[in-house]
Amino acid sequence: MFESLFCYGSVLRRHREGPLAAERAAYLCTLVAKGMARGTILHHARYCLCVAKYLHRWAADRPLDAKDIEDLSLSWAAERVTSGHATAIRWPAQNFRPVAEDFLRSCGRIKPPPSPIPGIYGEKLTDFITARKQTHWHSTATCRSARWQVQHFLDYIQQRGVALVNVMPTDIDAYFEHVSQRWSRVSLHTCAKILRAWFTYCEQRGWGRTGIAGAILLPRLYIHEGLPIGPTWDEVGRMLNNTTGDTAPALRDHAIIMLLSVYGLRSGEVRRLKLEDIDWAHERILIVRSKSGQKQSLPLDPQVGNAIVRYLRHGRPQCDSRAVFLTIRAPPGPLSTGGLYNVVHHHLLKVSSPLKGCGPHALRHACARHLLEIGRSFKEVGDHLGHRSPDSTRFYAKVNLMSLRRVAFEDLGGLS
Repeated sequence: MFESLFCYGSVLRRHREGPLAAERAAYLCTLVAKGMARGTILHHARYCLCVAKYLHRWAADRPLDAKDIEDLSLSWAAERVTSGHATAIRWPAQNFRPVAEDFLRSCGRIKPPPSPIPGIYGEKLTDFITARKQTHWHSTATCRSARWQVQHFLDYIQQRGVALVNVMPTDIDAYFEHVSQRWSRVSLHTCAKILRAWFTYCEQRGWGRTGIAGAILLPRLYIHEGLPIGPTWDEVGRMLNNTTGDTAPALRDHAIIMLLSVYGLRSGEVRRLKLEDIDWAHERILIVRSKSGQKQSLPLDPQVGNAIVRYLRHGRPQCDSRAVFLTIRAPPGPLSTGGLYNVVHHHLLKVSSPLKGCGPHALRHACARHLLEIGRSFKEVGDHLGHRSPDSTRFYAKVNLMSLRRVAFEDLGGLS
């Protein structure tokens, strides 16, 4: 392995004869198999050699924890500063740390994190989430968020020495005063709704005082204050014009923006799109809705289909993942939430300077507004976006229902 990376005899000998040579070679082979760029592998090889030399500080059978890796990274970075190869510790340590952790994990030298100790109300919270999922919260993301909100509140009262059965409205007021220093009004409103549901359930099960849920007041929210202000349809067209190149990033970004704007998809619906979800023979595309989890088969727009085909043929890297859209940098893998946000944010700022709403959801808003402006009904727009309630469509549209004209479903066109 080392022979394929290093040409100079002294450098090759240093890596081949250094400690943990077999482990380092095996680790570098896994990076090659993932398709990582050669220059990046060289950096990893140098970092791994440094890690191997530092391991003499600890016994061979002692696993390392996060503090050990942090100390190792800071020591290495300090030596870089002392030798004049760096001016500050921060960036060398930040670059060194993830490589060291990944290499040590491949060697089996990472101490497994301690199992989280369930809170004293863990079973009650699980019962609550299960009951709500069966009746109200069908989305996994909603259940996860609700669990976090309730657990955060329970941790707070435990620190104050207040038992759940003894919680008073004053304790809840103190909690909201505590979190209001960091949370927005929308977040406080969401938390209050979840705690209302929690204490209603507690009252039904006899776990707390009666009347607590009714004492939780919801912060006032102003109409559309959380609405993302998305681009105009002309600005969406300019975004697409800016991504008409033949490079891999341009092909991928063009297809992503087409999907987001034409279909009004959510970020997760694009990131979860699999190769088998596109039925080319019947010109259909299968979308798994983020909130309901339901599958919806939609007609494949020709422009969108052509954009995806160009990306798949000329821009998508070879990868075992079945996700349609992959990262550009090696090793290729499915896009993360932040990765997809950056794609839209980068191109949107070139054509507009929105005060807020710079991510994928802004294009969903632009799609809804465009459909309503050309005369679609709320029912048609709601079906197109996968809404279960007309109120959701009105939230995106910000238009008067009585002013809409019912027209035939037209082609979304106008995007080049």
